[in-house]
Amino acid sequence: MKFVMTQPLAPAGMEMMEKLGIEWTVGPGADWDAYPDEVLESADAVLIRLEKCPESFIARCKNLKVLGRPGMGFENVPVDYCTRRGIPVVLAPGANARSVAEHALALIFACAKDLVEMDGENRKGNWQVRAHGRQMELCGKKVGILGVGGIGSLLAGMCTALGMECLGYSHSHNRARVEAAGCRYVDSLEEILKESDFVSLHMPLLPETYHCIGARELGLMKQSAFLINTARGAVVDEQALADAVNQGVIAGAGVDVYSTEPARRDNPVFTAPGIICTPHSAALTPESWARMSCGAVEGCYAVCRGEKWQGVANPEVYETL
Repeated sequence: MKFVMTQPLAPAGMEMMEKLGIEWTVGPGADWDAYPDEVLESADAVLIRLEKCPESFIARCKNLKVLGRPGMGFENVPVDYCTRRGIPVVLAPGANARSVAEHALALIFACAKDLVEMDGENRKGNWQVRAHGRQMELCGKKVGILGVGGIGSLLAGMCTALGMECLGYSHSHNRARVEAAGCRYVDSLEEILKESDFVSLHMPLLPETYHCIGARELGLMKQSAFLINTARGAVVDEQALADAVNQGVIAGAGVDVYSTEPARRDNPVFTAPGIICTPHSAALTPESWARMSCGAVEGCYAVCRGEKWQGVANPEVYETL
């Protein structure tokens, strides 16, 4: 069994391949033309990190049985093409949920306690910044969670433990899931934006969620509210977000994801001092990265052995096999 990876996996994932007897090759990232034909033509599985993988690359993999993504997002791989060829796209469901939920909570804390400005001004000798009055307690505040899946549900539990009130919104209107997470179900996006002190995004990037948070939606939020995005950059209109923060429409934001990655220095969010920016690092704790790597290897190995693996982006592929 032969696997090709665009980048190395976590050590735990590499060790799992060794134990399973998998032959593996690490390629040159997104330099798609540099992969030797003989390597691709014999590959049973290809594992893609965050590179934007073209159909033409997968087309060169004549023997391909499965494509793996060590994570949950799959907008960077040609899922429709894989489905037409009968190739399952394996994900690692739930592997990064705790790390991402904790990162979202960390951004909520950083915004609520104004940690970035406090640190910067303190280092400049501005001791009086301590009394500027922009810090707040989280107990009693409302957090609107948009997308109450694995990550959103974990965040709801953490926020509830802090004494926050959790409101949940589901694009699929799955009331049962929202309420099972301990959230008050809110059927209207407009209502949850108006009511929340913090709005945390946890939906996948789909045609219907692209730029679902834009100038109109930001204008519905409280002037004192913060937006948190650890989902995908393009669910937010980044120029609108920067404008909203710079103009005082909302109090600030914390973002970990960007419409183009690696994030470009001309991304408008970097022009807004009130936006805390981390480099898509929420899921990259050693614990999470190990689980994602092992989950992708395990799923790809199972598919190569003829098993029907449940954690795939295109379950409809099994109807054609």
